[in-house]
Order: sequence, then structure tokens, then C-alpha cells
Amino acid sequence: MKIYLKIQFSSEGPSPLDIIKKVEEAGFKPVVGDYDFATQFENPEDYGEKVETLHHALRGTKVQYTLNTKKD
Repeated sequence: MKIYLKIQFSSEGPSPLDIIKKVEEAGFKPVVGDYDFATQFENPEDYGEKVETLHHALRGTKVQYTLNTKKD
């Protein structure tokens, strides 16, 4: 299964390149299409860990994001 991530940057926060780096360090990869990034997960525990890692990486950046989960 995959977690898809869509980001809305804030001009009051870090530069978009800094945010992209944080998201990639959290385990997400850039994708083309309706979403900005995606990552795979295997089970509910893995899902929770990935979402928590992303949330901590973006904390304080004033970025807003949405997640969408889909089966492959």
C-alpha cells in the first residue's frame, strides 16, 4: 500500500527546497501527478511510524499537508 502526500508551502516558513529535503529524509519520494510525494507501507504499525516521522519532520515549518492512502 502507499501513502500519498500533498504539500502546501508557506511563505512564512523555510524554503520549499528545505521542506523537500525534510520530506525525503522522512522516507518519501517525489512523484508526478496529483500528489507531491509517496512512500510504501506494509502494515498498520509501519503506516503509523511513517506518518509520525513525517509529522515530526514538518513540525514548526508552517507547511500544511494532506495524506491519502491507496492499495497498489
